[in-house]
Formats: sequence, C-alpha cells, structure tokens
Amino acid sequence: MGARLKGWPSVAFMSAVVAFLSWRPLPWRVVTAGLSSWQAGLALGFEQRLQWGPQVVFTFGPYGFIEDVLPFFRGTAALGLVYALVVTGGLAALVVGGLRASWGLLPASVAGWACVTIAANLLEAPELALAIALGLALACLRAGSKKGRLGLLTALGALAGFQVLVELNVGLVTVGLAILAVVGSADRWGGAALRAGTAFIVVIVAALVAAGQDLSNFASYLHGALAVAIGYGSAMGLSSGRGAEDWYAALDLALAVLVFTLALRGSPPRHQVAAVLMLALWIWETLKEGFVRHDMHDLIFFGLFVVALGLARLPRRLVPVQTASIALAALLTCLANGAVPPSLRSPVEDVRSIYHEVADVASGARWAKVQAMARYQVRVTGDALHPAVVEALAGLTVAAEPWEDALSFAYPQLRWRPEPVLQSYSAYTSYLDHLDASFLASPRAPERILYQSVALDGRDPFWDPPTTMVATYCHYRQLSVSGPWQVLGLVPDRCGEGHVVGQARAHFGQPVDVPVGPGDLVLASFSLSSPVLARAEGLVLRPPVVRVTTWDDQGTGGGTVYRFVPGTAGDDHVVAAPPSLGYSPAFTPPPVRRLEVTGGGWRPGQGQVTVTFLAVPMSR
Repeated sequence: MGARLKGWPSVAFMSAVVAFLSWRPLPWRVVTAGLSSWQAGLALGFEQRLQWGPQVVFTFGPYGFIEDVLPFFRGTAALGLVYALVVTGGLAALVVGGLRASWGLLPASVAGWACVTIAANLLEAPELALAIALGLALACLRAGSKKGRLGLLTALGALAGFQVLVELNVGLVTVGLAILAVVGSADRWGGAALRAGTAFIVVIVAALVAAGQDLSNFASYLHGALAVAIGYGSAMGLSSGRGAEDWYAALDLALAVLVFTLALRGSPPRHQVAAVLMLALWIWETLKEGFVRHDMHDLIFFGLFVVALGLARLPRRLVPVQTASIALAALLTCLANGAVPPSLRSPVEDVRSIYHEVADVASGARWAKVQAMARYQVRVTGDALHPAVVEALAGLTVAAEPWEDALSFAYPQLRWRPEPVLQSYSAYTSYLDHLDASFLASPRAPERILYQSVALDGRDPFWDPPTTMVATYCHYRQLSVSGPWQVLGLVPDRCGEGHVVGQARAHFGQPVDVPVGPGDLVLASFSLSSPVLARAEGLVLRPPVVRVTTWDDQGTGGGTVYRFVPGTAGDDHVVAAPPSLGYSPAFTPPPVRRLEVTGGGWRPGQGQVTVTFLAVPMSR
C-alpha cells in the first residue's frame, strides 16, 4: 500500500481532491451593479470580440474575464471554470508534491487542502496563478534532471504567456520569475531559454488567435495595460485604517524569511541567489497587490503567503517549524478576513457547488435560467432603466459612464460601445485620458452616453478623467434625465479654439485665483513638482496622496476637498462651464473661483504648482 501511494499519480489524485474540496460552497456568485461592472465589461469585450489595445484598455487583458467564474455568458463562464480548476489543481499539486517527501502523502494533502482552500476562498484565479509561478520557478532550481527542469521551464513559460493575456502585472512578474529560473537553474542558458521562450510565444499567439484578436494590436495592448498598471499607485492608493493588518503582514514576512532561509541551506550559491531574487520579486508584487490599496485587498497578500509557506521544501526534522509557520500564517489570514473561510467549514458543499456550476454550463436550459437571474441581479442592485429609456436607446450604440458596463449586460438590446479605457476611473494617466477623449471626438463615438455623476475615492467627478469630460461636453448634448441617469446624444463639435487667459505659480498649500471667462468653458492644467522621497515611496509601494481644495467663491468658506490625480495633472480640467452647455444642474460642473493643491509629500509652502488657464468658446 505504501509503495502504491508513492509517485505522481497519487499526488495528482490527491491534488484533484484538494481542488474539489476547496471550491466555494455556493454556486454562482451574485453579480451587482457597480462592483461587477468591470467584470461584465471584460466578458462583453470577449463575447463581442473587441480588440484589446485599440478598442479596450485595462490592466486585465482579452482573457481577463476568467479572473472569476461569473454567470455573464455561457462561453466565458465555461472558460472561467476550466481555468479555475486547472489553477487550483496545479497549485495543490505543487504544495502536496513539495511537502510529500518530508511530511508523507496524507499529511501533505491535508496541509495542501488547508493552504489552497484559504487562498482560493480569498483570491481570484490569476492571483493563485502567481503562487503557481513561484512554485514552478523554485521547482526548476530543485529539479534533479535536465529533462525535468526543461519540462518545468516549459510549463512556466506557457503560464507566463497566458497570464500576460489575463492580468498584465501578474504576467510580467511571471515572466521575471521564468527568466530567473532559466538563469539560476541551467548550466547553459540557451536551450532552457529557448524552451521557455518558445512556450511563452506559442501560448500568446494561439490564445490571441482563439480570442479573435489581431496580432498587430499586441503592442498597443501592452502599452495601454502598462499605463493602467503604472498609474494605479498614485491614483488608487488608499489606506483604510486596517492598522493591525500591517503587523500581521510583518509577521508573515518574518515567517517567510525563516522558512525559506532554512529551505535554502545547503543549496548551491547560484540557486540561493536566484531563489532570493525570485522571492524578492514575488514578495514585492504581493505587497503591491495587497497594500497599495489597503482595504480588504490585503487579503491577497495574506492568502498568497499561506500558500508560499507550503511551497518551501524543508527536511523532515524541520517539519514542526514549517507546520507551525503555516498554522500561524493561516491564523493571521483568518484574523484579517474576520472569519474562517467558508470552504474550510463545508467541504461537502464545495463539491455540490462545483457540480451545480458544471451542470448549469453544460445544459442550455439551465444556463438560460442562471443568466436571466444574473441580469435581474444587476438591475435590482442599481442598474434599472425606465422602460421608455430602454425603448429609446434600443438599437443605438451606447456607452455607460463612468463605469456601469454591467448595464449593457442587463439590457442586451443596447449596442455596447464603451470608451477604450474600460472603466473611466482607470484613465488616470494623460495617455489614457487622451485615448478616451480622442475616441469621443472620432467617427466611432457612441450615439448615446448614459452618464451618472459618481465620485470614486473622493475625486471630483467632473475631473474624472478631465480631458474626457471636456470631450463629452463638446460632443454631447443632454437629451433627458431619468433617475440618476443622464442621457446624452452625439452632436457635431460645439467647442471653438481655446486661448490662454492666465497663468499662476504657487507653492503647495497656497491658494490660486481662477480667472473669470463669461460665456466660455474655462479649463485649468497643472504642473506639479514631486519630492524624491515621494517618488521612491511610489516605486516601493504607493506615493503620498495629492489633494485639491476648490471654492465657488473667493475662498471665505471651508471649500470642497477632492483627491487629485497627478497622472492627468497636465490635462484640461473644467473650472467653469457656460450656460450654453445646457446640462441639468446636477450634471453641470460647479464654478471654481479659487483652488489650492496640497499633499504629494510636500509641507505647506514647499514645492511648486503652476496652473495655466484656458478659455474655450462653446455654442449651444
């Protein structure tokens, strides 16, 4: 019996069991307006074969919809199911296979089930794949044969290629791990690099063709997705006051240092250097994922670290150390989550859940009911339209702004034509902002825009993103207002040539007066200095937040404080709109008579702010 339990067949079997027992206990997550809108947009983009790069820009790529298994479309749900099963099973195989030698198969399987279940309940599949990438990279260093090492490098290259098309930042980190694995494990790099590189390229080309993507758009996709990823920290960085989690994370880091130091003892120096670089890159990415936007996102960090501790290979005499480390990391994760993940409490329900999801996708009749329920959920959670509005928009090209792409899923009679940046709050660099603005001024602009005035993270909704809002005012007139929705119709450009009406220089914390331009659309563009320390903070984790205070008078009151997005500072921000705009008061930018920029790592009276004002004539 003991002999039969040895070898990869037994590991594969136990890994499959772990994958099924770690599934979420309830089939089909509820989809909602707002929270599920970007996921709906990714599924819509794949279903309609939009081109990533020219037509869609986001940090998630053409296969980003498999980030979660959601009931939008039958094909996207089926691919999401397959991807999640493969990722969960693959991660389980790495943990169980790595622990088996020292722990024994059954204890290793139990530990693998605990680690993978905690992670799978808190993370989405692309983040689990980040743990697979680390496991494969470390396994390349430990491989006992050239054939085994080349096989692992092939798998790692293929994973990197697909992850680039799922979520770019995770994909690029996987590429970095693959490069380190090649350099650290192979005596001759040529053959190893060729094997990993070929797998990388073949998977990218095959996946792009299968998704209906033009290969010539790949560079454009990389450019746009990189802009979204790079601008994320300054625009979306947040600390929600989860202070205890900072200490939990420090303890997790200490556990990782301890366990991997013990695991690397006795390894060849080249392997040690490569492993340290791999872990440094991987930890940096997990810190970014969990703590740039430090709210419940930190669960990404904690879930990944539980699995990472299970990927280390320690000798049998150090199993108690690894066991205690995994248990403590699991406890910290549950504390950060506020509860034990449900799949740990109900493994039988996990199996029933995956059975229902597979059965629903396999049956057309069952799927129709699941999808109808999802559309209902989107409508009742906030995206309901008056029947008259739906009738008026039927057959027309429509964009829902600033982010409610789930609206086009809830009402399939609308012809979805979004701005290129999938969620406008992500157009937080000048390149992305101008990409959306140029689209609205082009022949491909949607005939109608459904717009809600919604502020994210305390930003000014009339500056989010700034040049795109100006393009909206110039190319769209208000047709009607229905509840929270403003219906805008495309018109010829009604804005004339702008001219400079003033420029002001000030320090951070020093107010600037806005010139009055009666009858004109008055715009402001900013140039901000940034201290070296703030730039370093942005590279390591996130830069200090920049804020702007605006007054609609001469600054006698407290003013209104907004978060300011440095990446679009040089773009045109509306500070006054003329009556010819013709929008209802709730959708008309309030006049700004004075403004003041603060934060960014500067104390009041430091730094430099230059504001240039432009007046643009606007016809009715």
